[in-house]
Order: sequence, then structure tokens, then C-alpha cells
Amino acid sequence: MSSPNQPPEIQRLTSFRPVPRTGVIYVTTEATRLGFRPGDPTWCNLGQGQPETGDLDGAPPRVTQIPIHPEDLDYAPVAGLWELREAVATMYNELFRKGKRSQYTAENVAISGGGRVGLMRACAAVSPVHVGHFLPDYTAYTELLDVFRRFSPTPVFLDLERGYSFSAEELRREVLGRGLGAILMSNPCNPTGKLVAGEEMAGWVQTARDLDCALIVDEFYSHYIWKGDDDIVSAASHVEDVEVDPVVIVDGLTKNWRYPGWRLSWTIAPTRVIAAVTSAG
Repeated sequence: MSSPNQPPEIQRLTSFRPVPRTGVIYVTTEATRLGFRPGDPTWCNLGQGQPETGDLDGAPPRVTQIPIHPEDLDYAPVAGLWELREAVATMYNELFRKGKRSQYTAENVAISGGGRVGLMRACAAVSPVHVGHFLPDYTAYTELLDVFRRFSPTPVFLDLERGYSFSAEELRREVLGRGLGAILMSNPCNPTGKLVAGEEMAGWVQTARDLDCALIVDEFYSHYIWKGDDDIVSAASHVEDVEVDPVVIVDGLTKNWRYPGWRLSWTIAPTRVIAAVTSAG
């Protein structure tokens, strides 16, 4: 107990709030507290959804060395190296936009340091609108959306009894009825595994186009397709005009290319959106 002559104890660092650990961060922190260490053969890390990062039969050889030139140590452009942006655009055109008039260019791509950073930059560029997000969906979205007071996060509840399905017509009613200006979703969904693809995804993109509601799609699991004819699914297949349709795609090397430690992601969107994402830092 302090004496009467001593000043009262000052509470320190009150400008910072306690940020709750959710999802992957919570599981990994608790596992580490109980003795987990990367590479420990007595543990199997299922908490992070980490892909196999080593060699696989029939897969391309893994990258083990990257030459670094002196100029590579300089500041890179905020939107990422032009050559990398160009390579991402070319990949999407070859995979999803063959024969289509409208093609992505490097100016439709921004590079970020990981998936969460890419999503945060996209959210930082959103106007003061209602942003719909589904429940259940990726647990980090709740905290992510709470950071930005500029827009209003609006939960949209999915029904387990219906297999978490949500039609394009239901999306249209939700956008019109609740005045949504944007939708954030993971596809395939983490954690339910629900996939929106084919004509269903075409309907979602059409709804976004008709109502000018931004569709922000986290496609980090887009190669993990177990049913149907498609090996990879992306909303990019259904975009009519890459400069007009309000479709924003975030993906990266983490899951689909099995390089989670690289922390490299990209955002694909109309150039006006990419300019805003770049200005967001």
C-alpha cells in the first residue's frame, strides 16, 4: 500500500486496447504455451491449416534459393514490383480469362505482405458503407472489420441446415434490404468448406455488377476443390469488364502454392481500386 505522500500509481499504456486472440492466433499461442515448437515431431500442426511445404511427387520443384541484387535492397514500389504484378495479371488471364475481351494488366494488381495485410488494405480503401460478412466465416474478419470505423460491418447469418448455401437471389435481397455497399467472403469458405462456383458464382458477380456492391473475395483456398470439374475456382472467371465490375480478389502464395512463410499476397481489382489500396499504404 502506498503512503499518503506518494503519488497514485499511474496506469500505463492506456491508449492501447487488449486485442483478443482469435482462430489461428489463439490456437497457435495456446499450443506454444503447452510446448509446441515448429519442427517438433511430437506435434502435428493442424491449427494453422498449413499446407505441406516440402517436395511432393509430381509437383514442380520447390524454390530453395532466391538471388538478391543490390537494387533489390532499395524500397520497392508501394503497389509491388512491376514485374511481379505483371506476372500475377498474366497468370489470371491465362487461367480464368482466355478468349475474353477484357484482360487484367499489372495496373490491376497490388502486392502485399501476406493475406491479412492484403485484406486490411482493401478494407482501408472502402467508403463509408455497410459491409456484409457471413457467419460463420474466417474468424479474423470480425476483428478486421471492427478496426475500421469508417464503414459499418453487417453480419449475414448462414444456416447449417441448408449447408450454408446462399443464392444469388438471396444476396440481391440482402444487398437491397440492408443497403450493403460491399460483401467480404472467403471462397471456398474457411471454416465450413462451402464453395460458390460456376453459375452460382456468375450470379453473385452479376448481382454485384447490377447493384454496384463490391464483392471482396478471399480466394486463399481456391485450389482446394474436391468436387466438380474445376481444379481452381475464381470470381475472375465471371468478371465482364476488369475496370468496371466491382470484384476485388485477394490471394497469395500461402496455401495454393504452399509457401506460407513467404507472406506474399496480391489484390486484383479495377485500377481505381488498386490506386486506393496503394494509397492506403
